[in-house]
Order: sequence, then structure tokens, then C-alpha cells
Amino acid sequence: MKYSVNKIKGWQIGVSFVLLAFVAILPQFYKQTMVINSWDVPFHLSRMYEIYQGFLNGKWVPDISAYTFGENGYGVNLFYGYSFIYVVALIYLVVQKAVTAVLIGYVLLLSGAMGINYYIGTRFFKGNDKRFKAFLFATIYVLAPATFGELVVRGLPGELIGILMFPAVIGAFYLILLEHQSKWFIASLLSAITLTNHALSVVLLFLVLGVMFITALLQRVILKSTILALIKAAITTFLLSAFYIVPFIQQSLAVHIAGPNSQWQPLDVWGSITASLKNEATLNWTAIPVGTFVFVLVIMISSALLVTRNYSVKMRHLSIALVASVLLIAYAPTQILYKTPLHVFQVMGRFYPIVMTFSTLFVVAGIDILVREGYIQKLTSRWILIIGLFLAISSAWSMQSRYYYQAKNIGDYGTKSAKYPNTVTNNNFVHQINNYYQLPIGSKDYLSKNRVVFSGNYQIGMWGDKKDATQVLVNGKVSQLKLIHEGYEFQVNKIPRQAHEITLPMTNYLGWKVTNDAGHPLKISVVKGKISIKPHGSSTIRLHYQKTFAHKISILLSLTTLVGIIFYFLLYKNWRNRLGMGRSYFDGR
Repeated sequence: MKYSVNKIKGWQIGVSFVLLAFVAILPQFYKQTMVINSWDVPFHLSRMYEIYQGFLNGKWVPDISAYTFGENGYGVNLFYGYSFIYVVALIYLVVQKAVTAVLIGYVLLLSGAMGINYYIGTRFFKGNDKRFKAFLFATIYVLAPATFGELVVRGLPGELIGILMFPAVIGAFYLILLEHQSKWFIASLLSAITLTNHALSVVLLFLVLGVMFITALLQRVILKSTILALIKAAITTFLLSAFYIVPFIQQSLAVHIAGPNSQWQPLDVWGSITASLKNEATLNWTAIPVGTFVFVLVIMISSALLVTRNYSVKMRHLSIALVASVLLIAYAPTQILYKTPLHVFQVMGRFYPIVMTFSTLFVVAGIDILVREGYIQKLTSRWILIIGLFLAISSAWSMQSRYYYQAKNIGDYGTKSAKYPNTVTNNNFVHQINNYYQLPIGSKDYLSKNRVVFSGNYQIGMWGDKKDATQVLVNGKVSQLKLIHEGYEFQVNKIPRQAHEITLPMTNYLGWKVTNDAGHPLKISVVKGKISIKPHGSSTIRLHYQKTFAHKISILLSLTTLVGIIFYFLLYKNWRNRLGMGRSYFDGR
């Protein structure tokens, strides 16, 4: 009996994804150590620790920081997507080992991403070998060197969720737009996951989806059912993501809040290409970030198809898309973005999901053509998969191991003190959070406008301003008073009676409430971008952050939508299927 991939059960494929993810992360699991390669690693670790502290203090979603980022109420979770980090914080709460929790989170993320891309791939690819093609695409895409570059350089990046979900989101909308499959639910679910982890990735998705929508219009394949499915997907995405995007928009539109900084440099084209060819596809803005293996396969398949003159319309389209995406990353005039809201895309590596998707699709489609035309055997295609997985995991091991031995201090950013540690373990995690990452790790994004530096109308990044983040002013002068906190209640005590104005190192996000020592409310004003209070003779002032009404409503919307979805799939759908009534939106039938 011939071996067939189609005979492998779904649960066996799921287990293989988990095993591949675990094996790929094995060097870090073995050492139980994370490398501090950039400020992004402690930044994201601090975000996780803040959510964990919220759990311990009865705040299941702490919007502002009380234990990290200078302990001065920085609105980190108001502006940075946190749904994946929230899961990791829950794991931390259970296992009580921070680094171990992160590594478990990596396994869940990688195996989940392979599973999601595999699921969409089985709907996207055609033919008897569609499960094999979906498996090939999902594993090679997710285990690409760029993935482990993100993990090692970033730590717990929302950006990686955007990268790993990219082809699945695009695939789901492709099935809606061009194949008229009712995939609106899975499209909205994947879009919500992306949006609530890395809003910037949604901009990239809109770019590709816009091109796809125009293509569908030109081909005149847009049906009423297609428009209805897109509307359903948009509404459901908003409802599932409302808990994050509503407060983000509300706070960002507040007149006293500055946006993200724009301190980026133009792309180094040659550095991008050489990093790719060396399988060093981290965040050095790679042009071919799927690594040498896929790059070589693209060249070999292109040559074979040109020689055999077997270039189908689909392969021509994929070729054009791949070449266009490489040129976009390598030669786009990124300088023109410097002072626009899209300035962050000067980090052109953020476009690499497009290259990763098209190059991997090109390889999968090319191998399929060569097998069908008899140029290579099916067994050879299986060996290509095995070799690809071996090289991907070898690259991951090499990248992780190399960083352990070559990790450099990330610098002191002007503090002129002892260098920060370049690794963190379960044993020293809390010590490092409290002694090394408080300041200047806090980003200068989304602070009051008068607390940051602007060039024209766009913010320029600032680092190391400890005075701005710690000093309490009395009547406009530096004092010895300290901003302290008990859980998530901030206090300033021992205020002198002659004090008529207290200025705190805090941004006046919508939701701050201030009371005196008798519990009576005090009015907040803003002086040079900071919260300013008139104590009126009180010796103590207390500050509490409360979610705005819009924020509370948005959480209710998201929870209601989530519970409704769970109810539908676990109860209502199961009941209807038992009676043979109705079809599944999820299955798209």
C-alpha cells in the first residue's frame, strides 16, 4: 500500500506542529535563558510583567503601569496590543517562571500559526495533494529564519503575530473575494488576532487586500454574497477587537497625547540582501527573509519552468508579485515616508511578510507543477519538505546558539553606569525588571506632547530622560517628594502646606481621577505636558486610573461577541448538525 499524506489524521498533524515548534525552540528551553539583544526584549518582558502584577492586584487588564516603565502610570496597554502577551502572563501566573512562560508561549504561537496557515492552505490549494502542499507551506513559512530573528531580537513581539498570521488572513479574504467561499468568520477572527497584537500589520494587510479587491472588481467576480461576507467580516473584526481599538483611538485623539516616534534611518539595500543570503534574517530589513533554502528553490524552479516552458498563468502572477515585493523592499524611496504617519515602514523589514508569502507560494506551486508533469517524483517533493524543515530548524538553532555566545550589551543610552545584563533567567527576572528595565526602557511614544521632542509635526524618539519620568515639582520647583503606589493607587505624601501646585511625572490620559486625604475629588490640569494638581492644603493626594465609559462599553462588546461565538459553535451549531439542519460558516460550505 502506498503511503498517502491524506491518511494522516488531523490530530496527528496538530501534534507534529507542536513537536516542530518545541524542537525549533529547544536551545532556549535547554538554557531557560533569554538574550537581551535590544531594548525591545525588556520592553515586551516588562509589558508581560505588568499584566502579571495586575492579576496579583485584582486588575485583570491594567491599562497603566504601576510596576514597570518608571512606575509612573505610563499607558502601555492603552496603545500596544496585548492579547498574546496576556496569554503568556497567564502562563506566568500558573508556572511562576517568567522565562519558561515566554518559551511555552513561543511553542503555542508557532504551533498555532502552523495550524492556522495549514487550515487555510487546505482550502486554498487544490488537487489530491492539497494537504501536503498546505503542510509544506505552513511549516516552511512559520519556521523561516525571520521568525527566530524576531523572537531573539524582539522578545515577545506583537509584530511576529502579524507576520505569522499574514498569509492566513490574506488567504481567507482571497477565498471570499475570488472563490466565493463563506470564510467571513475565520477572516474576522484572524484579523482580530492580528489587530489586537500589532495594529501596524493591519496597514500592510489593507495594502494587499486593496490590490486583491481591485483585482476582483476588474475580473467582475464581486457578488452580493461577497460584499455581504466582507461586511460581516468587518463588523465581527471590530466587535472582537473593540476592547483594544476603542481606547487606543480615544486616547490617541486626545489633544494632549503625542503619537509614536519617527526616529528611523533609510534602508541599506546591500546589507538587506547579504543578511538574507547568510540566513541572518532577523530584523536587519531583509529582502529575501525566508532564507537561502527558499531563495535557491525559487531560482531552481524558475529555471526549470523556463527551460520546460511550462509557466502557467498562476505562476506568472506569482512571479510578478514576488519580483514586485522584493523590489518594493529593496528599492522603495523610503526617505519620503520620514515625516508621514507611515514613517515606521522605513523599517522595510516590516514588508517582508509579502515576500515570505509569495516566495513560499511560488515554491509550493512550482514543486506541484514539476511533480504533475513528471519532472520530479512525489518522493522527491517529500524530501524537499524534509530538507526544508531540517534547514529551518538548523538555522533556528544556529541563530539562538550564536546569540548566546555573541550577545552584546545593549548599552546604557547615556546613563554612564554599569552595562545592563545581556541575558535574563527565571531566577533573576524580577530583579532585572526592578533594577535595570524601569528607566529608560519606557518608550517615549504616546506621552504628552510637551514631554517629547518634535521635528515639524512628528515626534522624534528620546531616551534616558529619567528626570522627566521621576521628579515631583512643588510650585514649579524640584522637590524631595516621591510618587509612590500601593497596587494601582498612586500617592504623593507629606505635601507641605505652602504647596499650591504639585506637578507629577505623569501624562493625563483620559480616566485619571485624583482625591485628597479626605477622599474629595481634586481637579487635574496640565502643565508642560504633565499632570498638575492644586492640593488645597491636603497633605496627601491619591490618583486612580479608571476605564472610560467608551472603554467599558468596548470590553462588553468584545466579551459579548466572544461568548456568542463560543455558544454558537459549542451548543447551537452542534445541536443543528445533530438534526442535520444547517451548514457551518466556519467550514465555508
